[in-house]
Amino acid sequence: MAVRANAIILILFCFVLSGLAAEEGFARYQLIIDKHPFGEEPLEAETVQISLNQSFARHLRLSMLFEGPGGDVRAGIIDEKEKKNYILSIGETEAGLELIEADLAASEAMLRKGNEVALFKLKSDTPEPLSRSQQAARRSSYAGRRSARLAATQKSAEPKKPEAPRLTGEALRKHLENVQMDAIRNNLPPLPLPLTPEMDDQLVAEGVLDPQ
Repeated sequence: MAVRANAIILILFCFVLSGLAAEEGFARYQLIIDKHPFGEEPLEAETVQISLNQSFARHLRLSMLFEGPGGDVRAGIIDEKEKKNYILSIGETEAGLELIEADLAASEAMLRKGNEVALFKLKSDTPEPLSRSQQAARRSSYAGRRSARLAATQKSAEPKKPEAPRLTGEALRKHLENVQMDAIRNNLPPLPLPLTPEMDDQLVAEGVLDPQ
């Protein structure tokens, strides 16, 4: 009888331990779980590529690309289904459409709607849905061309250094004297340069000036 009672007590004790473990759940293993022993969970794709006949882009057309007053590139988009026109600058969103890249030299633009991206070209009425790798390649290409174009624009805007005078010293003095005498001979406004006695004698001898 005592043995049976001890067995019952042991069984009840096991049930209590089991209940406590259930209440704890996996808390005791959280430290191990946080270290991801089986690798990181795959991230959900930021964008997807689908066929054109299912794409948002099938009703859209790139109508123009131009540079705005501030030098920003803008794209004109026609929605042939909704009969609407949009003009977007890079990073701008309207009606769910975002212009994420545009290139004047290549005459193309990338638009996003939701988690889908498509490429549009001025010379083609057929847009092209892009995969993530295609997007990355084109963005890198756009960024390189935009940096080169910006550097060229900044260089052309820099004030040019004045050229060093080609004549200096005695040669410059003689040149200015000749310019001064030609101005007087032709009744043009003279330079703010005084006549030397030699210059005055020469002009008197030529009959340009009266003798003093």
